[in-house]
Amino acid sequence: MRAAQRGLSLITTLLFMVAALMLGVSVLSVNVMQERTIGNTKDRDLALQAAEAALREAERDLVTNGSGFTFKDDCESGLCTPPSQRAVPSSLPVDQAAGFSWDSGRLAPAFPGVNAQARYVIEKVGNLGAPSGESMKLGVAPGATGTGYRITARAFGAREETVVILQSMYTVR
Repeated sequence: MRAAQRGLSLITTLLFMVAALMLGVSVLSVNVMQERTIGNTKDRDLALQAAEAALREAERDLVTNGSGFTFKDDCESGLCTPPSQRAVPSSLPVDQAAGFSWDSGRLAPAFPGVNAQARYVIEKVGNLGAPSGESMKLGVAPGATGTGYRITARAFGAREETVVILQSMYTVR
């Protein structure tokens, strides 16, 4: 009778050890998944910061050189006429609907830790009407008109797969 009891306790102990091993492996896999999530979030935040820095650089560029810029339909040097305002409207495929290539975009200053340098494109939207708080009257010009620009920036994270594209409207009065 004693021999039968020893074998039974051995099987029970082995089953508990297998259950403990499975529990440990599942905890480890959850931790690995959390590490990946944290890494992806950190990489996206890095790309977001680089894209925001590119937007600020484009705004500085407009303030410094805006009056000397020549905006063209072919987006040469990242200075574009929006597709809706071009002499010959383009019939581009949906994936190229922006009407420009990122290769022609202006380079933003280097940002540490990213895979590639951010680029931005400036589109001259046109002259604006009355500033906020003023109303338009027939035959009366607004007090301070301005020019609107749409800035689009694309930046990468530490990995090439992490891409953030931001867009902002900027007014120079």
